[in-house]
Amino acid sequence: MLWPSEQERIKNLFDDLCEITSKTEDASAISDAMVVKDFRKFFAPRITIAIRSKAKIAGEHTDHELSQQYGRLRLASSRIGLHYENLNFVSIDDETASVSARFFASWTGKSGKTIREDAHTQVGLTKVDGDWKFSQIDYLKR
Repeated sequence: MLWPSEQERIKNLFDDLCEITSKTEDASAISDAMVVKDFRKFFAPRITIAIRSKAKIAGEHTDHELSQQYGRLRLASSRIGLHYENLNFVSIDDETASVSARFFASWTGKSGKTIREDAHTQVGLTKVDGDWKFSQIDYLKR
């Protein structure tokens, strides 16, 4: 009775991803390195990202490749923010789940320029060794 439900576990995964992805201006190089290592644990061994632009992040990646891309972004940024709203469960079974959410991201480069994005997403999750992992992210039209 005390175990969290599958929906709670998935919501916690979203919360943890946002917390670990965000970066404050006082973050150290050591914390950056540790966060990049932890970032990888959120993703299935292969993840597909569909995005409306031709951004580098679009396409199929390994969890390692995705964490390397995030590491480069983190090093080039003085600040990163990520949060979500309107998490809705579309489907869920023993091994897969589909949810929708609206993500809000911002990052400030070393030059001080801030970029903000928001997107409605459809997110696919897969269980890997009993843990939910992100396996598909589709950015939908606003």
